[in-house]
Parts: sequence; structure tokens; C-alpha cells
Amino acid sequence: MGRTHRKKKRCQSGQDNESENKKLPKTFVMERGKVGSLLTQLVLDLRRVIEPFTASQLKVTRRNVLKDFVSVAGPLGVSHFLMVSKGIEHVYLRVAKLSRGPTITFRVTQFSLAREVVSTLKNSLPIHSSQFLKPAVLVLNNFIREDKPSQLMATMFQNMFPTINVPNVKLADLKRCILLSFNKETRSVEFRHYSGIKIVPRGMSRGVRKIAQSKVPNLSKYEDISEYVLGGGASESEAEEAEGQVTLAQDVPGRGNIKQHQSAVRLYELGPRMTLQLIKVEDGMCNGEVLHHELIHRTKKDIKQLKKRIDGQRKLKKMRKKEQEENVKRKEREKELKRKQERIRQGKDEEEEQESGDDDAEWYRQEVGVAPDPELLLKTKKIQPLLGGQKRKRKTIFPSSQPPTKKRKTVAIEKHKPSRHKFTNEGRTGPKRRVIKVSTGTVYRKKARRT
Repeated sequence: MGRTHRKKKRCQSGQDNESENKKLPKTFVMERGKVGSLLTQLVLDLRRVIEPFTASQLKVTRRNVLKDFVSVAGPLGVSHFLMVSKGIEHVYLRVAKLSRGPTITFRVTQFSLAREVVSTLKNSLPIHSSQFLKPAVLVLNNFIREDKPSQLMATMFQNMFPTINVPNVKLADLKRCILLSFNKETRSVEFRHYSGIKIVPRGMSRGVRKIAQSKVPNLSKYEDISEYVLGGGASESEAEEAEGQVTLAQDVPGRGNIKQHQSAVRLYELGPRMTLQLIKVEDGMCNGEVLHHELIHRTKKDIKQLKKRIDGQRKLKKMRKKEQEENVKRKEREKELKRKQERIRQGKDEEEEQESGDDDAEWYRQEVGVAPDPELLLKTKKIQPLLGGQKRKRKTIFPSSQPPTKKRKTVAIEKHKPSRHKFTNEGRTGPKRRVIKVSTGTVYRKKARRT
């Protein structure tokens, strides 16, 4: 029998996952302008909500402009922006779609941080990091299809989260839930984030459910186990409600959660909470035409004037950009002209420079037998001949660690004591002296010995 080679499928599966991840929506959550510590914590909570398809360690500085994030968003595959800002009186949340909009602006009338929500709960499940490895399930409630702003909000929020393939989805992967409920009277949106989706078996008494969940009951009060199973362990506080019961389509991890059996779904709120009031919908990335305003109603004449002003601003921007490009080209041409004039003044020609490069290329071709790459050829500068009487200056280069030392200058300093001997010979006015140089640079003059 011939050898059978097992094909490795890891590389192909990794490439498939990368291609799928590129198609999934990703969101940047950031603050704009000066915000307090509470809003900074709210931004971190919102990043936790949208994980894993967000930059949880995104750093925003005061110098960053919106264009900086737009330029980075393209290569990273980011599709939406969530921007929290603070005005004089209110807090605002803007949801923008890259790269041409639209942008929806909400006023945050009320909000609670995740830590505040968890602290108010009596019974809460422990939070694990594995719950944030999969995206949350989005649930929309009471959004009106006939109302255009309401329909636009629903579409925007739906596109922020990946779609669910119902036939292939695993119920064990659904660990978090985001609920957006639209209030028709106040025209506000309630934002809730739930975690710890717990599924409990139903359709049986409390005693049987405890045995199914491998909990050892206390049978000391009963003479026979049948009394406990037939209803002795039930209580009125845990009466089953038909609204919370569902029929499982798959087996779910947990005792008693079997396919085609009834179970109850329990949600534990994780936070944060927000109440959002729609303000306006505008075209583009935060700088386009206002398509809808909830508080200001304009006439057709005002809308035409506003549109005319926006078109004028766009034309002026294009004209300035074109003028700037022409100025850059003109400056480049002037620089090139100055270079040519300098070459002519120095007696250089472009043909001479090309000939030196051709000689090197010809030598390389004769020695190696192959034409050289243009990057290998070094462009050497031609040494200019000096005129009569000129000397070439040589530069001494010192390493950065050893700075140049100054030369020592010899200074003549007379250091001698007055002589104790008196000379009476004629023609001699004083004792003879000789000069001795010392390495320190000082000069000492000593008396010569008398012979």
C-alpha cells in the first residue's frame, strides 16, 4: 500500500477565519473633548459591551482629531464610531457610520455605570472573561417601521453587531444580551446590557428539578421519597410562569437542559444603563446636512438656504485644496530651476554625471556579466578644482562620547626668587638664567650655578 499523507487544515481554517473577521463590523468607542471621570468610566463600560469587535485599549489624546481615527479605521476594518462628549448642560452620544455617514446624535438624559448596577442586585452571577469572547445578542423592541427616524436608528444599531445564523448558531455561545427598547410617548431609547444567561429546566416539580440538577435534597421530614417528588418540596414563591418558558432546540450545558424540553431563561443585568433621547440625524461624518432634527423644525426655505450654504463651503474647500496643490508644484519647479542654475554656475553638466554613472555600470556588466541594479550604483560627487591660492578645508569628526579637547597654550610665567649673591664682575648685570619647559605649559626660569 502507498503512503497516505494527512493534509493540514489549520492554515486554511485560519485564512477562512481572517476573511470572515474582515467582514464583521467593528466599532471604535472614544470620548471627544474634556469629559469627567464618570464619562471616562462609561466609555470603558461601552467598550466592554461591544467586545470582542472593538479596540479595548484605544488611547485618545487631546491632540487627536477625528480625521486621525478615520485614516486608521480603513486598514483595521472599523465600520462605526461611538463618541461620548460633554456640553455645558448635557451629555451626548454620537453614532457614526464610516465613511460617508449618517451620524445620529443622542442626548444621554440618564446613565448608570456597570459597577453601580451590579451593586444594586441582590442575586448576581460571577462575571468571567470568557463571556466577552463572543459578541452579544441584540434585541430591538417597539421600534416603528413607518417612522423614518425610528427605522434609521434600528438599522444603525443592527449594523453595529454581527448577524446570527439561526440554523447553525450554538445556544451555548449566547452568553450576553443587549436590549434596546423604544418608548413611543417620550421617543427615547432604553439601553440595557444583560449577562449570565441562565437556563433552568421547567415542566417538573421543585423536588424533581433539584434531583435532576444533582442537588442532594433533605429528606428528613418525609417518610417516603414519593412525598417529596409528588409536590412536598414545592413552594408558592417558585411557581412557574408560562411567559418565561421556552422549548430548547439544542442541548444546553447544565443539568436537565435537554433538547425539546421546556426551560426558563433568566437574565442578570451587567450594566451600564442609559436613556437616550434622539436629537438629530445628519449626513456625513458629523459635518453634513441635517436630515432630521427632533427639536428644531425648519421650513422649506430654510432648508434650501442651509443646503446652499453647505454646498458653498464644500466648493470653497475643493478650490482651496486645488490651489494648495498648485502652489506645491510651483515651489518644486522653482527649486529644480535653482538647482540647474547652481550646476551651471559651478560648471557642472548633467551629461557628465550620467557618464560617470554609465562607466560604473559598464564596468559591473563586464566583470559580472549582468546589468547592475540602479540601487547598487553610488552617486559620487565630482571634486571641484581649487583656484590659485585656495586651500581645502578639512573637517575633523569626533565621536559623540569623546568631545574635542582644546590645545594647550604655553604661557611664559616668571617664577624665581631674588638672588642672594651679588656679582661684581664687569659687564655682568645679573646671574645667568636658562629656560626649562614643563608639560603643564608653565615656564620656569632658574639661576645658573656659579663655576
